[in-house]
Amino acid sequence: MLKVILQRGCFQFLRAEAQNSRERDLPHPALLQSQFLVRLEASTEQSFLHFETQLRMLIAHRGGSVATLAGVQRPRSYTSQAMTQFAYAGALQPAPGRQFPLAVVTPMNKTEEWWSMDWMRRESFFLPQYDSKGAVMARGHALAAEPGIPHIVRRLVHAAGSYGRKDVYDFIGYFEFAEEQAPVFRAVMAALRDVAQNPEWAYVREGPEWWGRRVSQAAKLWE
Repeated sequence: MLKVILQRGCFQFLRAEAQNSRERDLPHPALLQSQFLVRLEASTEQSFLHFETQLRMLIAHRGGSVATLAGVQRPRSYTSQAMTQFAYAGALQPAPGRQFPLAVVTPMNKTEEWWSMDWMRRESFFLPQYDSKGAVMARGHALAAEPGIPHIVRRLVHAAGSYGRKDVYDFIGYFEFAEEQAPVFRAVMAALRDVAQNPEWAYVREGPEWWGRRVSQAAKLWE
């Protein structure tokens, strides 16, 4: 059924790793306490809606409920040709769950102050900041995240429509990696959250950091 619904998409089944999940700035109990997550990619919205309807019926029959996080892929912003090479030429590509069994979901918003800035100022936060002698004063987003490039599969979706809307996340990050790369992921997130080294994060408000383990079949979500 799922393969028919998502003929031109892909999906992952994730069973919660509750011991690793953490509440951050924005309370979202439905996400933080989720026992499993089904991640879907498809070319049409209708595919999602049909699957969501079927899933809600199945979960309701078991006495549970479904919460949906939705987003769309957009062209990369703040990305010159040189930055594209830096961030993506050596990027880790998706692989089966047996190779990258861990996954993390990180929804977040940017503040009103962020969205009120002009685009050039926003873009500057992604690059290192230097003093008059050329010494790095702050690493910025790009260098803070650099250690994860060859070790973490990265995906980002954006809010459909405009940013800064109530009850809608501006961005949803999704990451997959091997067991031994979990410390790298934690180190990257710690570096991004260090506003002294990455001033951008002063304008970020995070939802829960939800950890899961990929499983090959839907039936294993209940094991």
